[in-house]
Amino acid sequence: MNLKRKTTRPWIRNKLIFIFLSVCFFIPTEAVFTERLLVMVNETDGSEMVLIPSGSYLMGSPPAQTTALIDKDARLSTDFFHLEHPQHPVSLPAFYIDRSPVTNAQYAAFIAATGHPIPKYWTHTPHMGVESPFPVGVKHGTHPVVGVSYADALAYCEWAGKRLPTEAEWEKAARGGLVNQNYPWGNESSRDYANTAGIWGKDRWLWTSPIGSFPPNGYGLSDMAGNVFEWCADWYAPDYYQHSQEENPHGPKTGQTRVLRGGSWSNNVFGIYQMRCAYRFHARPETRNLTIGFRCAADPPP
Repeated sequence: MNLKRKTTRPWIRNKLIFIFLSVCFFIPTEAVFTERLLVMVNETDGSEMVLIPSGSYLMGSPPAQTTALIDKDARLSTDFFHLEHPQHPVSLPAFYIDRSPVTNAQYAAFIAATGHPIPKYWTHTPHMGVESPFPVGVKHGTHPVVGVSYADALAYCEWAGKRLPTEAEWEKAARGGLVNQNYPWGNESSRDYANTAGIWGKDRWLWTSPIGSFPPNGYGLSDMAGNVFEWCADWYAPDYYQHSQEENPHGPKTGQTRVLRGGSWSNNVFGIYQMRCAYRFHARPETRNLTIGFRCAADPPP
């Protein structure tokens, strides 16, 4: 992977020095990295990648948290959140992840360099009852790419010298250092933090929003909730949490669908719950639609 260190201003450089001293004197790295991030730039696609520190976190949801949600919403069944149980500790090595989802402009560069087929809906979309066109293709370069399958996402990652994040990596990144919070920003739902098709009030965008339109989470990552669902590397299994390994899990060995995370711009009546860090979704690998995109991850250089 072609990575280079992002040019740092003096105050950032001082923060990096503090991180080094913190490691030397055994200050917990999780506390340090929530505000002091090491950012690298991928020279192939120009993406900023944030280093997520090594360590353990609690993956999934505690019963008390989901029970409280069920008690507040009579539409929810008692097993609505069963895919998120049991909550379990997961230990991960450090990894990089893109600050934002892959954009139309970045995907256009990939197409030009490799000749890869264009995404579904790249040039036009079906009429959806409104005059405002869906922001696809190079004319909307700052919006996340959609209409890409799992294989398309893998091909892009290979071109850029990266990979897809595992489901465990994605959730740790989404939490941004917070513990047992529903969303990447905390427990309270808010339209000020995610593009969610108006489930929390009228949104500024009818479809996808340009990347970085909302405040980042504690790791400096944008759009970890809403905008587009994101492909993860793992096969999906509904009972995987019941026997997942603690050390760097990579999902089941086989399956029929792949994991999706993060919610999207288009939500049904339960969309408020799809925005949550622990929410698990999945689709067949060949799926290409207007709600699915991806972001890349990478291992640190040796």
